[in-house]
Amino acid sequence: MSISKKKEEDKVDNKKSTKKDLKDSTSKSPSKDSKSEISKSSIKENSKNDILNDDKDHNKTSENSKSKPSVSSTIEIENKDDSVKESNPYILLKKKKEIVDNLRVLVNGNEDKDTFNKVKDLQNKWKDIGQINNSKDKSLWTTYNALLDRFYDNRSIYFELKELDRKKNLETKSEICDKAESLIKDTNVMRSVSKLNELHSEFKHIGPVEKEKQNEIWDRLKNASDEIYKKKKDFISNIKVSLGENLEIKMKLLDDINNLKSFKSEHFKEWNNKTREVLTLKDKWNAIGGVPKNSTRNISKEFWNSFKEFFNNKSSFFKKIDDSYKNNLKLKKELIEKVNNIKDSDIWEETSKEIQSIQKEWKKIGKVPIKEKDKIYKEFQSVCDFFYERMRLGDKDTIKIYEDNLNIKIKSCDDIEKLLTNDTINQDEFFKLQVKFLEAGHVPKEKIDEIRDRFKSVIDKVVEKTSSLMNQDDFDKFKFIIELNSLAKNPYSKNKIVKKKSDIIKKINSIQSEIKNLKNNIYYLKESVAADNLKKEYLVKINNSDKEIESLKLQLNLINKV
Repeated sequence: MSISKKKEEDKVDNKKSTKKDLKDSTSKSPSKDSKSEISKSSIKENSKNDILNDDKDHNKTSENSKSKPSVSSTIEIENKDDSVKESNPYILLKKKKEIVDNLRVLVNGNEDKDTFNKVKDLQNKWKDIGQINNSKDKSLWTTYNALLDRFYDNRSIYFELKELDRKKNLETKSEICDKAESLIKDTNVMRSVSKLNELHSEFKHIGPVEKEKQNEIWDRLKNASDEIYKKKKDFISNIKVSLGENLEIKMKLLDDINNLKSFKSEHFKEWNNKTREVLTLKDKWNAIGGVPKNSTRNISKEFWNSFKEFFNNKSSFFKKIDDSYKNNLKLKKELIEKVNNIKDSDIWEETSKEIQSIQKEWKKIGKVPIKEKDKIYKEFQSVCDFFYERMRLGDKDTIKIYEDNLNIKIKSCDDIEKLLTNDTINQDEFFKLQVKFLEAGHVPKEKIDEIRDRFKSVIDKVVEKTSSLMNQDDFDKFKFIIELNSLAKNPYSKNKIVKKKSDIIKKINSIQSEIKNLKNNIYYLKESVAADNLKKEYLVKINNSDKEIESLKLQLNLINKV
């Protein structure tokens, strides 16, 4: 049922005014006796039967007149003159029946904005017709009055429901205002705006509230919205400033990577160092926020193109190195084949010199693919050992030398075990005994594993004991010297020493690069509590890295003395 636009008229023309109109109409009822007999209670009790009876009369009248009443039809009363009106009660009665029919349609239909005015118009027309000297006038009046009662009863219920509905709408809108006001405290501005838009949409579709509350409830939502949108405006303003700052930083990073994109070198170390620099630039680039939209595409495209160009150049270098490694592998296989061809010779001295010459040539060749490295070395060592073992068994003087070597190694192990009986271990004496053992040559084949295992066992005991007698730095140095002595006295370990030295240098460079990155990160940190904590963490890492570099440099010096 729709609401009439004339709200003031709705409030004034209530059920009481209607009953007053009914009394006015009643004053024109058929007779004084009928007035006294009809009361409001009797009207309501008999209204249903009267309406039904009137419907029957109405149907008969409709058949005779061959006309059908409607709401939109206008009741036209042809007032020829007063004498005709008084002398034609049937015509007046017909007009009253049309009024009742139109009123019934309005009562039974859905109310719209014009319904109330149409009912008032029908009431006025009824009054204009007045009393008719006809027996059916009473029945029509009863039906008319019952229909008016129904109309105003329905209207009263409607306004009660409308009032309840508006109170409920006010409660719902107040809850929305509460939610909107709580969003002011949300630190996530864009999330607040998104939720506020949802609340506005919900508010819009709820429906009206009491008129005196409309401005108040809307002002609550508007005030909360104004604060949130002000925060959004400030947020966007700050973002624009931040985007400009980000653009400046990214332009600097772009210059840095453009200087590296054409890098060329023939050394792994240099490529690895530059790769770390490029990856650091990439990490910094990704860590920086957005830039103004009109700059995003071009600057990003240029940066990543330079990034790809660097790694394309690096790939070309490694492909060339890979080809070189494959060629070295081919050369080493040829040397293995040469040793295979002479390993069964009984010309000991001449063959031994030739194999030694091949071993020197082997060392000059260079690196092979890493997956083939151990395999090819063991194969070469195996064929060389095969010849020297044959030579050892076929030469009595050699056998004597091997036995003497075994005795030297046994004596060295015994002396080291004596050192273990002391409270502290004399490091100088221990290292002399270690070197003495390692410098002793080959031993009889059947004793190789036995003496090697014993030596390893006594070394482990020394390491275990010294671990509780030294601080960590001294202990690390002690273990490193043991390892270095083992490599230095092994004829096949020259490459291992070189590799050890190379690994230490690489590690030093890596740590230095990391320190440089940490210092750069500190430079880019902005002033904040979180940034200060991160800065302290970086400084601790830098300090620890400096100490590690000092330790590695000490190891490097020891290697250089070998």
